[in-house]
Amino acid sequence: MLTKLTTIAAAATLISFSAFAQTSTGDASETTNAGDQAQMQMDEATANVFYSDVKARTLRPEAEWSKNWAGLNDEQRAKMKSDCSTNGATARSEGDTRVCAWAGNN
Repeated sequence: MLTKLTTIAAAATLISFSAFAQTSTGDASETTNAGDQAQMQMDEATANVFYSDVKARTLRPEAEWSKNWAGLNDEQRAKMKSDCSTNGATARSEGDTRVCAWAGNN
């Protein structure tokens, strides 16, 4: 039994190190054109709540956010709030920071 647990722990450690190596490359595709700041990863429906042009990260007027937010299901809203709290404000663009602040209060 101890051998199985040791093997599983070793395998989990190796997998986590390889996953870390893959996400720590600083890939240019994760940055915005404005200021080269990291973009939060959102599904298309969630991104469309806040952005009129998701790729360029063009924010919609805040007056539209409440109506669009109501169109998301509970799971999508919970994931957005979780992603915002997990991804620290220092790793986000100014627009994503505004979006997260708003989502956290709604």
